[in-house]
Amino acid sequence: MVFVIVLFKGVTSDIDGEDFDENHYGKFDGVYNPFNDQFPDEAPLQPTENHVWRSPENLGEISGVAVDPSGKLVIFHRADRVWDYDTFDENAEYQEKYKGPIRDNVVLTLDSNTGDIIRVWGNQTFYLPHGVHVDSFGNIWLTDIALHQVFKYSAHGVPRLVLGQRFEPGNDMDHFCQPTTVAIAPGGEIVIADGYCNSRIMLFDSRGNPKYSIDEHWVSLKIPHALTILPNRQVCVADRENSRIVCMNVGLSGAKQYPELPYSIHHRHFGRIFGIASYRGIIYAVNGMTSRNIQVKGFTIDPINRSVIGFWGPESSVFLRPHAIAICPNGTALYVSEIGPNKVWKFDLVQTL
Repeated sequence: MVFVIVLFKGVTSDIDGEDFDENHYGKFDGVYNPFNDQFPDEAPLQPTENHVWRSPENLGEISGVAVDPSGKLVIFHRADRVWDYDTFDENAEYQEKYKGPIRDNVVLTLDSNTGDIIRVWGNQTFYLPHGVHVDSFGNIWLTDIALHQVFKYSAHGVPRLVLGQRFEPGNDMDHFCQPTTVAIAPGGEIVIADGYCNSRIMLFDSRGNPKYSIDEHWVSLKIPHALTILPNRQVCVADRENSRIVCMNVGLSGAKQYPELPYSIHHRHFGRIFGIASYRGIIYAVNGMTSRNIQVKGFTIDPINRSVIGFWGPESSVFLRPHAIAICPNGTALYVSEIGPNKVWKFDLVQTL
């Protein structure tokens, strides 16, 4: 615990990445090593819309998207449920328990080439889906913001672990309040963004035992909406309502063990950052609807230099309400889900130089 206090006390360093030329991509020095923060000696991969891909139809709001170790897409959708002003009371207690769990299968595995549905499960279980993450063993991690819980399932939907108390919002180590997403570290630690109410990051060991919480005393977040873990074991957070990405050393096994302040990455075009993912040390992010006049689009980000190095988006149309993003483990494709229209975009990741 002493380590954590030393690590997070203080303010984040704010870096504005505004000196970007959209037509130029620099090269990075060094040899890629998955256990440090060096980059390969090549330009980052550029997302380019895949026009063959067909998103599945007749789904609810697709709140979460992930990719399993074999490259198949896993999505988490809300079927007939929507989140509006009457869904929760002022204490974040779910007001629609009377509806019962969603009757439809809400966890779908898709063919990565065609978008065809391969496997479905999750009916009569969830109330208001949010985030999905697939770890390196193929386990599927899900968050339900109505239940205030985090779930671990096998690839075929067999329950393995439940964290949090059913329908009980809270802010101690046994409770969540509308948790948004999960990321599993290489050492097996469970990192949870909690979430809409608590705006904190929580760390659990691989068995689900709580370790500690990172809250406003160490870094001030306002709706941590998505997570990704960099090769140097830093955890990066989509700090949605602060319109930034925050990266920090949370003490994961294999990470650097000397104190480091969290740092934040800003850009004048960010707006509210909804989804982030990373591949080989490069962060890819999508923003969403923002009160300001900011275009909804994707960003390619260099976390070492703390700058935006590329913009991207669909060619055939435009993003409307992106909510989540995921990247194939082999770096061939990137997916973005929207909650209106309820669809999934596929982008091929291509070398531009």
